Order: sequence, then C-alpha cells, then structure tokens
Amino acid sequence: MTRWIAIAGLLTAALVQVTWVPALSVVGAFPNLVLLLVVCLTWGEGVRSGMLWACCGGVLLDLTAPGPIGTHALALVAGAYVTGFWVRNLNAWSLHQPVFATAAATLVYSLILIGSDDLLGLPVPPFGLAVELIAASALYNAVLMLPVQLFWRRLQLARSPA
Repeated sequence: MTRWIAIAGLLTAALVQVTWVPALSVVGAFPNLVLLLVVCLTWGEGVRSGMLWACCGGVLLDLTAPGPIGTHALALVAGAYVTGFWVRNLNAWSLHQPVFATAAATLVYSLILIGSDDLLGLPVPPFGLAVELIAASALYNAVLMLPVQLFWRRLQLARSPA
C-alpha cells in the first residue's frame, strides 16, 4: 500500500472516529476505525509497518482526545503487536483470523487505555462497566472487520499488477 493512501486513510479514519462514529454507539460502545485500519495494515504489510502506522494513528487520536498525548499511540502499538503475533503463524488470506485478531487487539487496546488513565489519575469507569464496554467494543470491531478487510483486499488486488 502506498504511503499516501495509508496516510489519507488514517487521517480520514481518525477524523471520522472523533466526529461521526460516536453516533453509532451500541450499548455504549462504538467502533474504532483507526484500530480496524491498523489491524488491516499489520495483517497485510507486517508487524513493523503496522506498528509504525499504529503510532501515527494513535498520535492523531491523542491530538483530538482530552488527556495526555501518547496513550492512544501506546495502546494502538500494542494492538498492532498482538496482530503481528497472530499473522506470523497463519495464512494471510484467511477471512476469519483477522476478525479474531481484531477482537484481541481491541481487548489489549482498551486495557492499556484504562490502565494508563488509572495510572495518570484520570477518571475510569467502574470495573463491571469497563468489562461490558470492552466486550461490546471487541464484538463491534470484530463484526466490522470482515467488510473492512474485504474492502482492503479489493484495494490491494486493484493495486497489484495483472
């Protein structure tokens, strides 16, 4: 994937995530478009590339969120790292494995965000509510990963020489 497409995709995903996506809330959880894109990039381009794009996307989210800069970047890098472990030993063209990797990356991402907020003395949800929101977010992101992944693969195939 060319750098400009990835940059435009991350910028668009971050802006849409902080403006329109909260209106798509289900049971208090809403999809994380930047995380979905990072999982796609990690799955297709490798863990190093995915971690680089995760850091960039995380900084974009940090710039639009209240709180210190770096927490979303750290959480997304950890999610890309988990995805990298997953893809290393599996068929890259599998359709269901990225869905499971997205759920795992969402879990890691959420736990790191909550943990860093707690360490910094920022407000965190009660334990029961946090578990419910993390589970709902993981399920929401996993369900959305299949169409995102199919669209991303279509872009990859259109880019490749015939």
